[in-house]
Amino acid sequence: MRRFLFSLIAALLVLPLGLGSVAVAQDASPVSGSPLADLGLPELTINATASGFDGIPESIPAGRYLITLTAADDTGDTGGAGLGFVQPAGMSGQDFVDVLTQMQGGGASAEGTPDAMAAMGTPDAMGAEGSPAADGGDQGAPAFFYQSKIAGGSYSVPGQTTQVILDLTPGEWVAWGDDPSAPQQPVVFEATGEMPTDLPEPTADVTLTLAEYNITVSNGQFSAGPQVVRIDNVGAQPHFVFGTHTPDGITDADIEALLQADMTGTPAAIGVNPDTDFQDIFSTGTQSMGTSQWVYVPDVPAGSMVLLCFLPDLGDGIPHAYHGMYTLVEVAG
Repeated sequence: MRRFLFSLIAALLVLPLGLGSVAVAQDASPVSGSPLADLGLPELTINATASGFDGIPESIPAGRYLITLTAADDTGDTGGAGLGFVQPAGMSGQDFVDVLTQMQGGGASAEGTPDAMAAMGTPDAMGAEGSPAADGGDQGAPAFFYQSKIAGGSYSVPGQTTQVILDLTPGEWVAWGDDPSAPQQPVVFEATGEMPTDLPEPTADVTLTLAEYNITVSNGQFSAGPQVVRIDNVGAQPHFVFGTHTPDGITDADIEALLQADMTGTPAAIGVNPDTDFQDIFSTGTQSMGTSQWVYVPDVPAGSMVLLCFLPDLGDGIPHAYHGMYTLVEVAG
């Protein structure tokens, strides 16, 4: 499974946020036959290399975009490439880039300029209705991240192309690897003008609704083969979805045992090895409250699938899956 080293506090001991390494089982060019291109939306065609993103202009009109991401073969050393879009709260896009640079050992800000790390603020309760209690938590990502607007994104393994539709509202955005440890240099760009009011909406086969701490199939159902998945985040915190095919007969208790085993480092005595018995299917970009994204998944196998969110919690820094944010679904054959 995908590991998200997602703490934005440099001093925090980073938690392993997955159950294994990424190996999303999709073809190299899975967008062939994708219905997302039929809407006539403006498109950003982005190539991720080992060090950056190509294809992002300095300025685009605000709107709903089809994002096509291809991960180059040289991203193999990092397991592929994620791509997310964030409007950082309380800081400029360049400040956000400076934070990431400092976390990766790039040094402090230039003399005479505010330290980018100081601009992050401190972990705090969100104060939003329905948000989990912080309990004095000092383990989560800085408050600014949870208060930022995060549109969603995509993830591609080396040689793979993926597609997602998301909204880039007016303002300054940062396209980044959706993970502070990602080697790709972030790109700051501007979405100009006003958001169009007549946005075409993709037809989704399945709709997932995210909140604290649950993932609900709120409309439609998964079936074997290609499909468009809509993801709505109505929770107070950011979330993402990771979907992986599981052995037949696996239960909620088995998933809980695997998560506890991953947390403690003690193998679960249930006869299931997630590194060999699970088949990763798709992973979405992080999105914040009030956002929607549409992801094209070219091949979902029949059988059992578990959907999880591994983003660290605001209150205690523990990935949401360990708080119970996962759900088992049956994929019709």
